[in-house]
Amino acid sequence: MRFRPFVTVLLFCALAGATGVAGQSGDVRTLQWDDLLPPGEIPLPPPQVIDHSSVPLGLPQSAAAPTVPGLDGALVRLPGFVVPLDVAEGKVSSFLLVPYYGACIHQPPPPSNQIVHVSFAAPVELESMYAPVWVTGRMRVETYSTAFVEAGYALAGREVEPYEY
Repeated sequence: MRFRPFVTVLLFCALAGATGVAGQSGDVRTLQWDDLLPPGEIPLPPPQVIDHSSVPLGLPQSAAAPTVPGLDGALVRLPGFVVPLDVAEGKVSSFLLVPYYGACIHQPPPPSNQIVHVSFAAPVELESMYAPVWVTGRMRVETYSTAFVEAGYALAGREVEPYEY
């Protein structure tokens, strides 16, 4: 009886190391969007919807913004909204994760440190393209650019699940 707690702890540690929950791969760190900003950086409010008839050809590109080097390589979980990039047969293999609904579509995108390019080795199915999600994966401080948007972070996705309020 005296050794039971010790054996339980050893068993938990062995299982955690084997499944990647703890040990060398580290624990999953839950982030919020402010965690993607360097110290002292003030988050910008979501922009107002603009009349695109006054915008010259193309939409304004997101502004390059400073990132947090300490997030590079971290296993993280981050909530947000999906802007799909690669969709096939109802599944998504890459998307932009943004902090608020409508970012990057029909209005200027947020700064690059508020956009995460997420990619999955195998396409994933999303319950809804309009509902927020939690995404878990390995974060990299890495720029992803298109003609309209620049992301300051990349995430090798492991799991996507509905956001529970």
